[in-house]
Amino acid sequence: MMQIHPQARITPAVRADIARSTEPTRVLAKRYGISEETVRKWRKRGEQACQDRSSRPNRLPWRVTEEERAIICAVRRATGFPLDDLTFVLRHFLPHLNRDNIYRVLKAEGLNRRPPKPSTLPAKGQGRLSAVRPAAWRFDRPAVPPSL
Repeated sequence: MMQIHPQARITPAVRADIARSTEPTRVLAKRYGISEETVRKWRKRGEQACQDRSSRPNRLPWRVTEEERAIICAVRRATGFPLDDLTFVLRHFLPHLNRDNIYRVLKAEGLNRRPPKPSTLPAKGQGRLSAVRPAAWRFDRPAVPPSL
């Protein structure tokens, strides 16, 4: 079910009523609080076209070909560049692509996050205490002060 805009003056039911009505245009415009041009528009469209439709375009303007997808993914895998650097490199031989197009392709292919850098430190909870113990720690003192 489509949601109607909160400030919409007429609903699909009112549009169908306008399309069916034989009353003068001026009377309908005054009754529904709309312009006469709007009444004429809905009458011209007819009763079948009164339902809300999707506002999404039929063809999206950012369509990327399969060859371009393959190039973007191959360069990302080979270099591991961050998005801005990757965009800078790819714009030299694919000038019609922008940062958003490249990110959209990377996200669809699961390459939008770079792998974490390898660390020389042990994983959390896997190292030995002596390997990370600071020199300032002293174990020759008693842990509890002597009682009087």
